[in-house]
Amino acid sequence: MTAAPDLLGPVVGFRAWRIVDRRLLSPHIPVRWEGRTMHAACYPANRRLTFGRGWLSAPHASPHPECKCGIYAYHRPGVRSWFGEFDWVEGVVGCWGRLEAHTDGLRAEQARVEGLVAPGDGDASRRVAVQVIAARLQVPVVARGELEDLATQVGAPLPPALLPQSGVSCRTDH
Repeated sequence: MTAAPDLLGPVVGFRAWRIVDRRLLSPHIPVRWEGRTMHAACYPANRRLTFGRGWLSAPHASPHPECKCGIYAYHRPGVRSWFGEFDWVEGVVGCWGRLEAHTDGLRAEQARVEGLVAPGDGDASRRVAVQVIAARLQVPVVARGELEDLATQVGAPLPPALLPQSGVSCRTDH
C-alpha cells in the first residue's frame, strides 16, 4: 500500500526521551522539545551526524519516505534498552499530519506530549526531573501500567490494516 485514507483523530504513539537539564531531548538526534508540541523538520545537522546515511540531501517536507526524518513513536509501549549517560523517560504522544508507518512504529509530521511515565526505580533526582517537566508541559505523570489507559484518552493506534508488511513503510496524510 502506498497511500492511506485520512484519519479523523490523533494517532497514539509511545516514545522515550533523554532528560538533560530537566528538559526532554530526542534520543538519537540532539533535538530539544521546547514545548508540548513538536513539528518535524529534516535538519541539515542530522545528515552531518550520520554522515548522510539514510538522509536526503535536498530540502523536503518531513517525514519523507526516503529519509529518516520525522518524529518517531512506537505502536505499543514497552521497555526499550537505552544505554548511555542520560536519564530517560517514556511517554505517550498524539501524532498527526503526514505519517510514515512502519511495522514497529511510525514517523510523524506533528506530535504532542500527552503524558509521561513515573520512574519506577529509586532515582529521586530523575523522579523530580520528570515531575518538573510534566508540570511545565501540563501533562500527567502516570505509572507504567496506566500508560495504555492514558493513550486511549488521546486517540487510537494506526489501524492494523494500515500497517505495512515487514520492512515496508506506508504513508498517510492525517
